[in-house]
Amino acid sequence: MKINNAARLTDSLERELLAKAMEEQFRPHPFRAVGRVVRGLVAFTNSARAHAKHNSLY
Repeated sequence: MKINNAARLTDSLERELLAKAMEEQFRPHPFRAVGRVVRGLVAFTNSARAHAKHNSLY
């Protein structure tokens, strides 16, 4: 569907789209959460390695 700048939404369609967007905002996203945990673990591991390497230089 192509929408240009002159297109207008009806009130009911706008309310429906807003309601769906708000529902989606509070829906849990387990794959995203797992990805965040994995990225956090990788960042922690990299930080620990860099810290250990830095300490071994002295």
